[in-house]
Amino acid sequence: MDVYAGKHQGSQAVERYWRKLSNRIDRLRHGIEHDVLSVHAYGAVFDCTIGVGRFLGTLPKVTSESGMDISEEFVSHVREAHQNVMAVTGDLSVGIAEPDNRFDTVICLRSLSAIGGLAAILPDMVRIAKPGGHVIVDYGRRPVTVTLNGQAVTTDGEDFDGIVRDLNADTVARVFCDGLLTRLKRRGRIFRFFTQGPGRYIPDSMLLGLERMAVPLFWERQIVVLRKRMPDRA
Repeated sequence: MDVYAGKHQGSQAVERYWRKLSNRIDRLRHGIEHDVLSVHAYGAVFDCTIGVGRFLGTLPKVTSESGMDISEEFVSHVREAHQNVMAVTGDLSVGIAEPDNRFDTVICLRSLSAIGGLAAILPDMVRIAKPGGHVIVDYGRRPVTVTLNGQAVTTDGEDFDGIVRDLNADTVARVFCDGLLTRLKRRGRIFRFFTQGPGRYIPDSMLLGLERMAVPLFWERQIVVLRKRMPDRA
């Protein structure tokens, strides 16, 4: 957790993250996530790793937004850019300082893979959701060792499906993603072809079509939508 947290801190943290999201491949990945949230996120939303607030003010069924992040820089940016959003600094790995049954939707994307501690974090996310509310998370298909801040870190190494099965929640949707786009991003020459070279003239719709074709077999990450059980089903 300390290594992951350090990646998003420092005076240039916000600028680095927006720059990371500015390339074509990550914009398309963001669009896929946005489409999922547009369908399943509603009402009062709490984002457990709010980041730079890339979804804030863009989801059609959301009525209020709040969240937390371990990065003070991210939280300060969100407060300044979205003055109607309640954002606080907090460490997800040590708990969420919110009351039970408060939010219609609880979100955590692109974070749990590296943070770890799912057996504590996921029940806490379900706890703060209202009965019948949604909890939306993502996780990788298999463990991967990556380098963060010069240190080797294993991501997606926990029994995600096993932990989900034990939650006081039912799975209502699984969206498989990162079938092709992440592979393009990891291969520098191909990435440059599609972002800076002749490949940039290939329509986004074609890339997304190829992504949809690749996902059933080659997906690397799943977005899971859970619904917290009503009291008589707990």
